Amino acid sequence: MGTTANTLLPAFVVSKPARVFTTVSFIFAFFSLTPTPAFIAIVALLTVLRLSAQTFVNRKNGYLKGAAQAVLISIAAGAAHLAPSMEALSTPNVALAVFSGISLLASSVAVAIIYASVHLSKPFGSAWSQITLFPALWASTWGFVSQVSPVGQLVTWSPVLGLGPYSWTRQILGQWGVDWIAAAWAVIASEVLGDWLIGASAGQESLIDMEGPLIDHEENASYGAVARPQTNSATPRYHSRSITLSSLFTILVLIMIPTYFTPSLPAPRNADNSTPLSVACALPDPRFLKHNNPTFEDYLMATKQLQDQANMIFWPESAVKFETPDDRTAAFAKIQDATQGGKLIGVSFEEFVSNEGKHRNGFALLGPSGPPVLEYYKRNLVPIAESFSLTPGHTAPEIYTIELKKPFKGRTVPVTAGICLDFASASSFTSLEFRPALILAPARTWHIGVGLAMWEQAKARAAETGSTVVWCDGGKGGISGIATGAYSEIVQVGPGSWVKNLGLPHPFDEKRTFFSWGGNATAFFVVWATFGTGYLVQVLVRRTQRARIGIAASAVRVLNTITPSRSTIGPSANEQTSLIE
Repeated sequence: MGTTANTLLPAFVVSKPARVFTTVSFIFAFFSLTPTPAFIAIVALLTVLRLSAQTFVNRKNGYLKGAAQAVLISIAAGAAHLAPSMEALSTPNVALAVFSGISLLASSVAVAIIYASVHLSKPFGSAWSQITLFPALWASTWGFVSQVSPVGQLVTWSPVLGLGPYSWTRQILGQWGVDWIAAAWAVIASEVLGDWLIGASAGQESLIDMEGPLIDHEENASYGAVARPQTNSATPRYHSRSITLSSLFTILVLIMIPTYFTPSLPAPRNADNSTPLSVACALPDPRFLKHNNPTFEDYLMATKQLQDQANMIFWPESAVKFETPDDRTAAFAKIQDATQGGKLIGVSFEEFVSNEGKHRNGFALLGPSGPPVLEYYKRNLVPIAESFSLTPGHTAPEIYTIELKKPFKGRTVPVTAGICLDFASASSFTSLEFRPALILAPARTWHIGVGLAMWEQAKARAAETGSTVVWCDGGKGGISGIATGAYSEIVQVGPGSWVKNLGLPHPFDEKRTFFSWGGNATAFFVVWATFGTGYLVQVLVRRTQRARIGIAASAVRVLNTITPSRSTIGPSANEQTSLIE
């Protein structure tokens, strides 16, 4: 009974591959392509798609079946994003149409990468190059897409949840490393599962179906990077593939090890090697206001109430709006006059830019007096919702160094800022000259699903930079919290001011992480160097073999030169027989 069950399922898949793979990929896409994609779910989806590509790439209408998969996957992704996309704009139909187009484009790119990797890997003689081509293409494509996309990594198939022991790799390769690891696991899973399907179904009669079976039992099964032999004796080529898969599996396991030596707790607040700092987010609760949208006076009142509890207070994105430079100057002066004790106040605002006829989204960190000590303007605007009414900033954020007073006089805290969608791009902070201790992050999202997605992006940027991100979301159902490389905490959901007491490492290491230093270019080099290793090894092996053959040929020629000919040492055996006769 068990044997029948173990062969019936593979036989069904082998006889109806298009129906099975298309249906399963649609279901997996619905659960994996959510606003916060999970690692295992993405690996499962990629595994099914790679099995599909290996099956269809050499078959009639194979690429049409891949296109159909892309369309169905985009529908599944659209269904998973339906609620947040409907609330993105004032006109739900336009929002749904825009997101459907983005989803179809992303799905088409993903399926095209997988089919291209299957097709392009065939000419490579090295099993390592064949197997690692897909992870390199996958990481590179989404790395490029996140650079040119107005919504950064939100449009990609990059996992953000459930990274587990691979979280630490962000400070080395950023999202590139995560994407490469996910694709590498998908390669292993698809190769092993493909071998099982072919092996379990070998010898079974194909079920009646209009489409061709997965394999032709009269020929060798040809799933995977290298043909799988039907005989019991493994060929050297298949043996090389098995060794390569085992090596890749070992590498993926070894990459997990450093996470067990990485601190998973926040730094202690009261310790000699820690600098205590209190940060607050001013979020007036509309339930206790006379109006739904907080005004400048409401934010100012909330700031006054927090000044005795925090060293630094900042407002959520687009908290107030200024129509003239004089309005902004007067508001800043009023804030400074209302606060005491040398507090730093971060004001998020929109101001009118007369020469462009639009507003721009900015953030200013105010000291006790004078002009802002730090000023930044949002560079990544939400398509349509902001891009038509706002003008983007063009200058990367700078770092302001806070000099603490007694009892911590002499200690400094470097701080910078980004605004909401800026955190969806991995390159937002790679231009900083050194590592900031704090990144202030005012935000305003329109749906809790979007809030969770942006919170995960904030956590990713914290891990990549090695800094602490303070996320203050003033949107509907907004997520607010603290994120560091190894520790993160959601402080609050929804409105209401909050305070968080932090402990920053002392002395603070201002050296940038490897990813912050090298950025996308270094990550690109690493993933393709990993792929090229197999090709280089193949070239070296061939040259070594040729050298050995050349040495052996030379040795034979030398031996022939120094060995006496048969005529000088007497008759041969045949000649002796002839003489006897």
